[in-house]
Amino acid sequence: MAAATEADHVKIVLLGGRWAGKSSSGNTILNKEVFGIGAQTEACVMETNKIAGTQVTVVDTPSWNWVPAEDTSDELKQELKRSVEMLGDGPHAFLLVYPLGAPFVKRHKIAVQEHLELLGSDVWDHTMVLFSRGDWLGKKTIEEHVEGVKEELKWLVEQCKDRYHVLNNKVRTNEMQVIELLEKIKRMIYAKRKSSKTEPPESKFSFFLFFIFCRQYLPLLLIIVYNKK
Repeated sequence: MAAATEADHVKIVLLGGRWAGKSSSGNTILNKEVFGIGAQTEACVMETNKIAGTQVTVVDTPSWNWVPAEDTSDELKQELKRSVEMLGDGPHAFLLVYPLGAPFVKRHKIAVQEHLELLGSDVWDHTMVLFSRGDWLGKKTIEEHVEGVKEELKWLVEQCKDRYHVLNNKVRTNEMQVIELLEKIKRMIYAKRKSSKTEPPESKFSFFLFFIFCRQYLPLLLIIVYNKK
């Protein structure tokens, strides 16, 4: 994934199933009509715009049906993988778009889990839930809504380490909702970068210890084995 070396450029991939509101959310984020609405996206589309001083690049992907990944066409799977390649060193964030008010049951959970696995083992470390249809909330806040969701949707939020946001795509003039989303993504980027700097590289350290052990004791072990023969 992208290394977040440039705080003024945020790279996003939109993911989701049919009728989730990905293209509409992409238009809201970029503050312009660039992704087609009404027809299903057949191939990845990438667009860029400057939002509140931040260069934002968004890749809209084809929607999957709410079925296991094995029932998804090879062409769609390839497009999902291509979305990462289009951004060079990869995205800073995958936004998993899901509409508020729509049920999220076991088959939705399976579809999400298996399709995201196509993008790598660490995909969840870079994923945030983006709830579309923010107007459905009414006077309720998104935090209040998330507190009361059922088990499957709670699983989704927890998989994303409680990272989520909501967009009302009917009010594109509300730039603050997009600015807040970008700030959340930037905090996710910085947290990931800080974690990679502070956490001990366990695998490398273990290999180093193994190397030292072999260097010091392997000749001795070989001599012992040879003498026994």
